[in-house]
Order: sequence, then structure tokens, then C-alpha cells
Amino acid sequence: PPTTLMGGERGPEKPRGAGGALSPAARRQQRQRDRREKLAREKKAGASTNASAAAGAGGAASKRPPVGGSARGEVKRARKESSSGSEDDVGDDSVDESGDDAKGPGAAGGDDDAVERTGAYGSYGRTDGRMSVEDDEWATAPRTWAALAPYLSDYHDKKIWAPFYYDGAAGKRLRDAGFTRVVHKREDFFKRINDRVFVKSVSAVVDNPPYTGKGMKERVLRALVDADVPFCLLLPLGVLHTATVREILDPEHVQALIPRRCWVSKSGQREVPFKYLVWLCYKMRMPRDLVLMPDT
Repeated sequence: PPTTLMGGERGPEKPRGAGGALSPAARRQQRQRDRREKLAREKKAGASTNASAAAGAGGAASKRPPVGGSARGEVKRARKESSSGSEDDVGDDSVDESGDDAKGPGAAGGDDDAVERTGAYGSYGRTDGRMSVEDDEWATAPRTWAALAPYLSDYHDKKIWAPFYYDGAAGKRLRDAGFTRVVHKREDFFKRINDRVFVKSVSAVVDNPPYTGKGMKERVLRALVDADVPFCLLLPLGVLHTATVREILDPEHVQALIPRRCWVSKSGQREVPFKYLVWLCYKMRMPRDLVLMPDT
């Protein structure tokens, strides 16, 4: 039978498939109509509540902001809070072969250089709009480093830098995977990258950086390219499609190792697999430009 729409209008009869069931397209349209009607009802209810409050306060409502940009804003906030990223935020680190840990706050940029967390993979971790070492980073599991190591065999005896500090164990994990000279300590990456003497002594940066903050991936990549240091970073696969990354990197020097999945974990918690990631390599001079890595 035809459906009754808001305002008393009667809509067209819903298309049905075999057995009288709604077709997929009709179900999608119905869900969209239901959402619009629900938002309209909530908006109307919110307006009524505001009007009642204003009347009860004897006109004092003009001195206070309305309850809510109405239900639409609440729904959007609820959706944002309930979403969770499947790749988002990854980052990793370990011990350093050179000196004591720095006194700085740790991950890329430190607290003073924190950027707004509005990544494309959902909202999670801290909710105060700042990057978080505790919530924005993930420890890369030993099996993930072990799977990467054979492709970087030329760097096993060279000095590599893993600058993004999380649980302090990446240095050991990298050494266990076959890398003998790992530099890794808690310090501000964006300050250390400007130490030209140190950077010149490094053969490559190999790490899993935090990247959910808006513009964080691009900022890290620009810093590495400006310092002219080769790197292999675990990033969302989508970076290969972005115009900004294509502008930052010279395509002649870009190589990609694409894992079936990568295992990561929060400190002290079980490992979980992440998909749709890529080891983005730049000036690493590997034998092949594109490798589809086997599952781990």
C-alpha cells in the first residue's frame, strides 16, 4: 500500500522485490525518509522546549543561548563520538643507542605543537582536541617488524632512527627483527629533525608514526623530505591517492610495501590486526617499487 508522508501527502507505492520484500533501493530510501522525519520531530520538540523555557522565565530566555542548535547538532555529535577509526592512529617506538631519554613530552611535535585531531578515520582517544601520546599511538607488534625486515635487509647493519615514542619497546623489537643499530628515544621529532649533524648520520627513518591529527602525516613527510633522509613509514593506504603527498614526494623515489594486515597493540593489551595500511618508502632504493606482502 502507499505510504503517508509528513503533511498528509501520500507517496508512491514502494517497489517490492520477489515475495513482496522491499528492494535494497527502496529500503535505503525508507531509511533516509525515517531519518529526515526523526530529525524534523526532534527539531520541533527542541523548539517547543525552548519556547516553554522562555515563557516560564518571563522572557529571560533572550539572555541565555537556546538549548541546542537543536537535535541535528546533537545527532551529529553523537555520530562523531560513536565512530571509531580502523586505521587511525598508529605510532610506535623503543630504546635509543645514544644517551638518556629527553625530558620532552615525546611524540611528534610535543604538547605545545599539538594539532587538532580531526582525522578521516573517526574520533577516538582524547576529546580535548589535542594530540595524545597515550591514545593516538599504537605499538607495532614484533611480527609486523619481522615481516618488514627482509625487505630492508640493506639497512640491517646501518643506523636507523625510530623517532616516534610510545611504549619504549620499538627499539628492542626492531633489533629482534634484525636491525642492529637503532636510535630511539623520547624527544621532540620536529626539533630533532633540524639537528643536521645527527640527521646526516642516519641512514633511514623506519617507524610507525601517529597520524590522526589534521595535517600530521603531511607535516611529518615534509620534515623528512626537507631533511633529505630516506624513510619507511607505516601509513594509511589512502596517502598514495592524496594530491598533497604527491606534491611533497618525488614520484621517482616512491616505493610501497603493502601488507595484507599489520598487528598492533595498546601498551599491555592484546594485539589486533589493522588493514588498509602501507609501508611508504622514499629513497630507500629497494629492488622493487611495489610489493604485495604476504599475510602474517
